[in-house]
Amino acid sequence: MTSIEGAILIWLAIGAGIAGGVFIVARSAVQLGSVAYRVMERQLSRGAATRETALISLVLLAALLVTAVIAGYAIFAIFGSLLESGGAINTLNNGS
Repeated sequence: MTSIEGAILIWLAIGAGIAGGVFIVARSAVQLGSVAYRVMERQLSRGAATRETALISLVLLAALLVTAVIAGYAIFAIFGSLLESGGAINTLNNGS
């Protein structure tokens, strides 16, 4: 495997991680709405709804955290490579 193929695979994994995180966040939001609906329709007790909501909220927060870390790494890598390859850093170092 060449370095270009490796880089493509890494960016593919980063994209899949971000897409997966967004899916989990959206799915968790739908589940929270479902719990609220079942409580309003008296299909679910308040205690059970509280437990489900707490668990779903923890999953949502974990997915947000993981997605933010993955996206932050991607942003850091992109801007780092742009600045390293002749952007503002090289201009400042040359004194011009």
